[in-house]
Amino acid sequence: MKWKSLNLVLTCKVLVILAFLIPATPAKAANLKLSIHLVWGSNEEKLPNSNYKKLNEEMANKLKKIFKWKYYFEISKQTVDVPTRSTKKFNVSKKCDIEITEMEGPRVEVKLYGEGKLINRTVKSLTKDELFTIAGDDKNETAWFVIIKLLEEK
Repeated sequence: MKWKSLNLVLTCKVLVILAFLIPATPAKAANLKLSIHLVWGSNEEKLPNSNYKKLNEEMANKLKKIFKWKYYFEISKQTVDVPTRSTKKFNVSKKCDIEITEMEGPRVEVKLYGEGKLINRTVKSLTKDELFTIAGDDKNETAWFVIIKLLEEK
């Protein structure tokens, strides 16, 4: 009987000692999950390129409250992951790339490149479901928009 008690006590001591000696495995931080939309704004109901579809109503209504165009067309859309505290570049169109760096806090630095040249650099805090928009005028009373949306809080 004494051996069983002694064995149990020794086993408990060894387990306690091991618990302090084994380093805790750090939790892996989650990537930043975003959607990136390239959008065209126009006052014409149809654009020359019929491949473009109308932007979803919710997003279009948010843009209409701020910008002057009546119609918004989705040129491209992608869901992306930016590794924690890292930088990643994404191709948005043949002429447009976007580079996103996750910074401390829910902030990102976004660099927009047009034909390989830096067009815009912005640092912005992100909140879920808020649209972060970079825009510019184009020919024929139209405009382009790169819209970034945080999909999941970290």
